[in-house]
Amino acid sequence: MTAAAVGRFLLKELKIVLPPTIYFFCAFNLIVFTTNLMVHHYWFALSNFLVATALALIVVKVILVTDKFHFIDRYRGPPLIRPILFKTVFYSLVVTLVRIIELFLHIARDERGFTVAFGEAVDNFTWYRFIAIQIWLLTCFLIYVTATELNAALGRGRLTSLLFRHGAS
Repeated sequence: MTAAAVGRFLLKELKIVLPPTIYFFCAFNLIVFTTNLMVHHYWFALSNFLVATALALIVVKVILVTDKFHFIDRYRGPPLIRPILFKTVFYSLVVTLVRIIELFLHIARDERGFTVAFGEAVDNFTWYRFIAIQIWLLTCFLIYVTATELNAALGRGRLTSLLFRHGAS
């Protein structure tokens, strides 16, 4: 492979990965920001920022890999509400599972032991915070999936052209 071919390949892959990465980076850090303001009464924590950024990268990877499977396009075609809702619910469930697995991994690594860490996690758990984050995630996925499905229905790049280019026809 020549250097030009490698460059074209990397540019093509970057065009695929960059938009959802930027979107979920901003969305997840907005969730962390608002959660910190409501629960902890401060606006920035580096560890929370890093966790949100890592989760955004993981979610983008999961979405891009999942989009390669045929079952995700089960409801492809009009009306658009079917694939939008199916993908939104599916992605939301996957992220909920990842959040639960992350919590259990954190508990398993605790030096005080699993039982003590699990008890503390149960004591600190609040349904209000959990539901608020789930609503945020569902909303973020709904916006993302709606935009990608509209882009696919209008023709790749057409939605971007309509939104961001002056005089687009």
